[in-house]
Amino acid sequence: MTAQSKERRAIFRGNVVLTQGELVVHSDLMIVWWKPTPEATEQLQAEESQETTSRNKIEKIVAKGKVVIIKPTGRATSRQAVYFKDEEKIILTGSPVAWQDGTRVSGSKMTMYLKEDRSEVEGGTRVIMSDEEGA
Repeated sequence: MTAQSKERRAIFRGNVVLTQGELVVHSDLMIVWWKPTPEATEQLQAEESQETTSRNKIEKIVAKGKVVIIKPTGRATSRQAVYFKDEEKIILTGSPVAWQDGTRVSGSKMTMYLKEDRSEVEGGTRVIMSDEEGA
């Protein structure tokens, strides 16, 4: 991990795993940006970057490389995912593909709305449904 306090970010490399509740994100590289706070600004010079990072609220997270997102209702893969904390949404680009209940959906851009448990797919959308019961 490399913390960059002035840029308000931390960079994680390798087999990175982010867990937030039931949401799990795996990636090769993850960059976490946090919101500035008056307290953090005052303490920036007095404390280590990692300690300052842990006290601040996350603004957004960018996951790159082989990205795998696992939720109780399904999973998705892409080459990049951007998580916006306040909006509770993830935008996947780089050949995103999602699986849920025997259905595979792909497109050029996929937006997952976590609070609403719904997704939107844009550009070259393709859906493959498998009838597991044969009915």
